[in-house]
Formats: sequence, C-alpha cells, structure tokens
Amino acid sequence: MLEPDQYKITCGTYYHPDTPDALIKVLEDCRENKTRIIIDYGDTKTGESWGETHDILGTIGRSSGPVRVPLLLHNARSAGGGAILDHCILSVRASYGKELLYKLKISNMLEPTPSQPAHEGT
Repeated sequence: MLEPDQYKITCGTYYHPDTPDALIKVLEDCRENKTRIIIDYGDTKTGESWGETHDILGTIGRSSGPVRVPLLLHNARSAGGGAILDHCILSVRASYGKELLYKLKISNMLEPTPSQPAHEGT
C-alpha cells in the first residue's frame, strides 16, 4: 500500500502514481457526470488486454476515508464497489454508444527491424 503522499491527487480522488494524467481527467469527468463506462484492463507496457469480463462495467465513485480511491460502482445509486486498478487501464468506453473515451498510447512497442521480420497472421 502506498503512503498518502505518494498518490496523484485530483479533485480529492487519490490515483496511483503511474496513472496517466489523461486517464485521470477522463475518470474524473466520468465520475462527475455519472457516465456509465466499460474498462479494459491489461499490461500497460505491452498493451495486451487481460480479457476481463467481470467488474468492468459501471459508474465511477470513490471510497470514503483519508485516502479516497476511485471505485467502480454497479450503478449511480450503489453505495460501494471495488477499487479500480487505475494504473492498469488500457481503454475506457462509454457503455452507451461504445464511444472511446480513453486509449493508452504504448510508446515502447518494438518495431520490426530488417533482421527481425514482422509476423503476419495468427
């Protein structure tokens, strides 16, 4: 567990220090507007999705107490939910219309070199 002074704090919500600022803005906008979202979790270094099918849909709330972390609530009337792994988010979509609100930019993806041909097909 991190100490309170190690988090990124925005609008009273405590985010993991590795969470991109653009994602924090999207999550805060969704929390304030009670936007229902779908989260895709995965490896933020490779961009590979974990393929989660549970606990990825809901609205954003936040916990109570001295360190108020973002929670994924079943709906806007819910009183509690699970903590969001905000530093492991690959993308966020609006549940209605599936509009892409955020997508992680992977900057360290390996480019094929002449001696390392690209793999085609799977």
